[in-house]
Amino acid sequence: MSTTKQQKVELIEPIEHELADTDVNAEQALHKPQVIIGTSEGLVFLDSKHHLELEGYSINAFASSLDGLWAIANRNSVWHRDSNGEWHQVASMDDLRLNCILPIKGAVLVGTSEAHLLRIADGSTQRINCFESAEGRSEWYTPWGGPPDVRSIAVGESGEFYVNVHVGGILRSDDHGKSWQPTIDVDADVHEVRTVPTRPDLVLAATAGGLAISQDKGNSWSFDVTNLPDHYSRALAVCDQTILMSASMGPSGKKSAIYRRPLDEPGTFEKCEQGLPEWFSDNINTGTLATFKNIAVFGTREGQVFLSSDAGLTWKQIAADLAPVFCVNLI
Repeated sequence: MSTTKQQKVELIEPIEHELADTDVNAEQALHKPQVIIGTSEGLVFLDSKHHLELEGYSINAFASSLDGLWAIANRNSVWHRDSNGEWHQVASMDDLRLNCILPIKGAVLVGTSEAHLLRIADGSTQRINCFESAEGRSEWYTPWGGPPDVRSIAVGESGEFYVNVHVGGILRSDDHGKSWQPTIDVDADVHEVRTVPTRPDLVLAATAGGLAISQDKGNSWSFDVTNLPDHYSRALAVCDQTILMSASMGPSGKKSAIYRRPLDEPGTFEKCEQGLPEWFSDNINTGTLATFKNIAVFGTREGQVFLSSDAGLTWKQIAADLAPVFCVNLI
């Protein structure tokens, strides 16, 4: 099934020009990542032929692997885009919302509502049963009284999985999902977990209480909120040697902004300002901030997309008037 369509998108400045003018190393110059935006109306490819794929589907998560793109559409189906650019539906669910996706060798992991974890491979969908009996599961909750969700998933350099439950902390598996151990305190209220490829023991998390940091694969955690006027964070990514994180006053998103600090210098957060509005009216949400080497991009519910080529020091708006942005990636 091919669901590709040209769409009129207000492209503020061509991506190729923006990246070509940046002083980057030779390897990065050879690979100029493509900005792909998941919106409520489809998957937008921001390139010289900016176009829309999976038109009419709400894309709330997507990820890339060696064998193509994987996307969650309408929160109830998983789609795969092969090397020919063709999309095929590989799974669907009627009783659960699909929230996040992580390609692994020969399969994909999908986190769902009610805090379940699915493995999809070779046309079959299996629930990871040992995740259902993880220690501390009975303590998971949501502030509004509903069932918890799996909100984000990350994988470490040694193959360990980190699964963020909202609200339930971060669980780690060191044996390919056969067993799970809780790490951070449940009440940390984690919204996104990230690993850092160049730092195999480092795990970072965006939480309601600021940046959470583990230097030992989640065995212990510290928090950094110094210089943050507000601590409520939903999005996090590492850009070269710089942490980028969203923060606002709370769930309603008042005074939402992007902040940056060097990876190894706690207490040095500074607000990203050049090229950005003073504040955003809504939270910069989980999955809407992505990085590749020194390049960063994020999107908003207002359909804006901003790009930085210097690890968040300066920004330029590269698209506007898109449908609400739910997820972003650089591929």
